Formats: sequence, structure tokens, C-alpha cells
Amino acid sequence: MFQVKKGPHLAVLLGCILYGMTGLFLAGINNLPITSIIFYRLFFGLAFIFTFLLATGRLGELKPGKRKFRLLLQGVIVTVNMFFYFLSVGKRAILLEYTAPIYVMLASPFVLKEKVGKESIAALFLAIAGVYLVIRPGIASGLFAGILLAVIIMNVRVLKRDHSEFAIAFWGTAVSCILMLPFASETSFSVLAPNLSTLAAFGIVSVGIGGVLTTIGYANLESQTGSLLALIEPVAGVFFDLVFLGVALSTGTLAGCVLVLVAAILVSFNGSPKPAMNFTNFTDPAEVVRGY
Repeated sequence: MFQVKKGPHLAVLLGCILYGMTGLFLAGINNLPITSIIFYRLFFGLAFIFTFLLATGRLGELKPGKRKFRLLLQGVIVTVNMFFYFLSVGKRAILLEYTAPIYVMLASPFVLKEKVGKESIAALFLAIAGVYLVIRPGIASGLFAGILLAVIIMNVRVLKRDHSEFAIAFWGTAVSCILMLPFASETSFSVLAPNLSTLAAFGIVSVGIGGVLTTIGYANLESQTGSLLALIEPVAGVFFDLVFLGVALSTGTLAGCVLVLVAAILVSFNGSPKPAMNFTNFTDPAEVVRGY
């Protein structure tokens, strides 16, 4: 009898559900350009991660280890990915970001020396079929975001050799925040003030908690499994939009969501491939949730 793996699988699933609330937060933000939304989302998320580490006496984890260039690269790629992500939100093209499992499955045997398991291949076909049913038309921005997400997931796997999950999440967010700093002043305070509480919640939930949880998961799972589990995010987004925003749900979208969920369940069982790298200092996602 199969047993569902907890730990990193749960971390990715919880993090992606929190990311799936993006549409709800955007619906509550008024008259702000995407660049300002991205900056303040990053700023509040970064402040929250720092405060958590300070309160728990874990600031020492932030000391960069080897592969400092990869930490910098992580922040740059995350920034570019966010631009395409937000351009795709609301156009259903956001689902195209989750073509990342295709690129991960093609690249990981060469980049990370990971084997492609039968369960991953089966889950990939189910998940991509589900995504296709939801989006159908192709849009370039969503596809490019998918390529970048694949790079982010595989880069986290490499960074975990020398850094804790918190350090990866913190420095990736910090670099992104610095890159977006020039856009901080493009919105007047009179326009910004009514949106501050929503922006703070957005940053804490998606970047502060969601970002750390997904980083924990991606760092401790094979990149193929992590990218497939990330498909839960658009499904969660469809659910939140349906329940809280009243967005209509077509039969095709419902069928696609079911296929994605089946794929996520499939890779969460013991039959999914074991991590090729032997990592230490794994952070239990349950401890993170309790700490937050």
C-alpha cells in the first residue's frame, strides 16, 4: 500500500496554495502599476522573513556560502519571472508558466543527474493535459515564465548544497527587491496608502510564508517532482477565483484541474523517484508554519 510522503511534498503544496491567492490580492489593489505591486510585495515578504529569523535566532543562516553567483542569479531570474507572471495573471496565460515540468524533465538528467521515473512521466502527461484544457490558446509571456520557473527550481536544488532554505529564500527575495527599488517611488503616497495593508498581507502570505515553504520543498525534492507539484498553484488560483471572486468555471477548466490534482497525488506517493542528492539540515515545513 502506498504511503503519501510528507515533509517537502507538503511544503510545496502549502506554498503553492498560498501563491494561488494572487488573484484575490490583486483584486483588492487599486490604481497601482504592476512594478509597484511587485516591489512592495517583495519588500513586505523580505521584512517578514528577516523578522522571523531575528525572532528565532537564526540570522546566522543568512551568511552566504559557496556559489554566491547562483544566489545573485536566483534573484535576477525570480525578478524577470515575476514580470511575466503578473503579465499573464487574469489572461489564463498564467497557466502556461506551469509548463515548467516539461523543461525540468528534459534538463534535470543532464544538469542534476536525476533519473526520470515512470510516475513522473505519467504525472507529466496528466498535468500538461490538464493545463491545456484550462488554457488552450498559447501566449508567449506565460511560456517564457514557465522556462524561468524551471531554472529557478533546478537552481534551488544546487544552492541547497551550501545554503539553508531560509538563506535561499531571503537572498533571492533581497536581490529581487533591490532590482525593483527604482520603481518604489513611481507611485504617490496618496495612491499607495489605501493599498498598504493589502500589499503587506500579499507580501507576507505569498513571499514570506509561501516563498519559504516552496523553497523548502524544491530544495529537498527531485526537481521533476517539485515542478509537477507546483501545478497545484493554478488549480488553487482557479478555486479561489471561483469561490471568492465569482469567476465562471467551464467544464474544460474543471476537467483540467482534476487532471492536475491527480498528477500531484501521483507524485506524492512512494512510487515517485527518490532525491538523487543527500541533503542535510532539512527544515520541517510544520515547524515553519508553527513559527509563523
